[in-house]
Amino acid sequence: MVDDMRERMILIENISHLVRDAHRVEHDVDVLIEGNRIVRIGQVTSQEITLETIVIDGRGRIVTPGFVNAHTHLYQSMLKGRRDDVPLVSWCEEVTFPFVRNVLRRMREGSVGEIGYLWSMLGTIEMIRSGITTFIDMDMNLPGVPQAWAEMGIRGIAAMSMVDQWVPDDLITTPERLREETLKLIEDWHQMPSEDPLVQVFLGPSAPFTCSEGLLTWIMETAERYDLGIQTHVSETEWEVQHSLETVGKTPLSYLESIGFLSRPILAVHGVHLTDKEIELAKNRSVTVVYNPKSNMKLGSGIAPITKMRQVGVNVAMGTDGAASNDLLDPFEEMRTGVLLQKVAAMDPTALDARDIFASATAVGAAACRVDAGTIDEGRLADLVIMDPSAPHMFNLSDDIIPALVYCAKGSDVETVIINGRIVMRDRTITTIDEKAIIREVKKIGESYG
Repeated sequence: MVDDMRERMILIENISHLVRDAHRVEHDVDVLIEGNRIVRIGQVTSQEITLETIVIDGRGRIVTPGFVNAHTHLYQSMLKGRRDDVPLVSWCEEVTFPFVRNVLRRMREGSVGEIGYLWSMLGTIEMIRSGITTFIDMDMNLPGVPQAWAEMGIRGIAAMSMVDQWVPDDLITTPERLREETLKLIEDWHQMPSEDPLVQVFLGPSAPFTCSEGLLTWIMETAERYDLGIQTHVSETEWEVQHSLETVGKTPLSYLESIGFLSRPILAVHGVHLTDKEIELAKNRSVTVVYNPKSNMKLGSGIAPITKMRQVGVNVAMGTDGAASNDLLDPFEEMRTGVLLQKVAAMDPTALDARDIFASATAVGAAACRVDAGTIDEGRLADLVIMDPSAPHMFNLSDDIIPALVYCAKGSDVETVIINGRIVMRDRTITTIDEKAIIREVKKIGESYG
């Protein structure tokens, strides 16, 4: 369980590089945390702390806002390193569907055990080690999935996948049960633990073509009733766009607009094949697009028109997608790949820069996740990452540290992670769970799922 440090203070002193956001970097400064909030930035005096204050030496260190993974599928942490030779639809049929089918069969038999808890732990361990403090997981609604996040001490958003068409019949839950399970998830886990919430629930229609209009209407109404966020895949492939034109006569985002689905802000994952008209629609309807460059590259889906989106004012967050189509949950790889891909697609080195992509991975993602973090400011939630830049690949003589973070840094440079004012990893050791024991259990149980 998470060590209870909510009433304790943490002082990070003499920070060499404090990255407050994509445009503000300060040097030789202290950060004081009390409870789950940042209470002081500047020079902290001894009168402001107590004997019990945890003091961390920030000399020679970079402190950044926690990174936000605005879209992943944690169950795919069990499916790493498989198939790099098929497009999305075939990949679903040959990689993800067999595993999901096995899990759902065991769940119906009452023998699913702790597999959801274990893959959730596996994925969150990887993310914490890479500096991710908040994520959205589009997953199967299994017992133990959000429980793992609460125990780990990470901010997780459960956008459990919802479908009622297109996928094989044995992967579809009855409409009544789907609604019942979704409402129970909201009741059990939204804004939990209640005294200091880490877990939220969003609604996760998998994609417009996998959901009937009736299901999408119910999702809209439920999101309104409980004030929930919504995340869905949109226009990931050319096939999806063509399928939408053939079945409903509109491209995916335009179809969602036609049924009133964009009356609330949504997170549209991928957006690789959004039309110019849809990009304008995204801006006008407060749609945040979640950019997943490595997944789009591996599946050959295309390059999302991120530069065009940003030019018209669309908010763009960053996601890794699932570990079966990436195959890492590393924000540094995603930022570096994402910014370079936009430059080469536009054949213009100014198309997207390090600050743009850093903001997507921090402040924009936090806002999309409804989390009061993403920048380092007094009064904001204390979600911080401390990095050691002493490795040769981080050698940098410039005071402009943002490009170095985007183009040079690696997840292995993350040394300490603070989430909600709690030290979740210190000196590269996760403090809230027994990592080795979890990995052993994942290996033992996971082998039986294939």
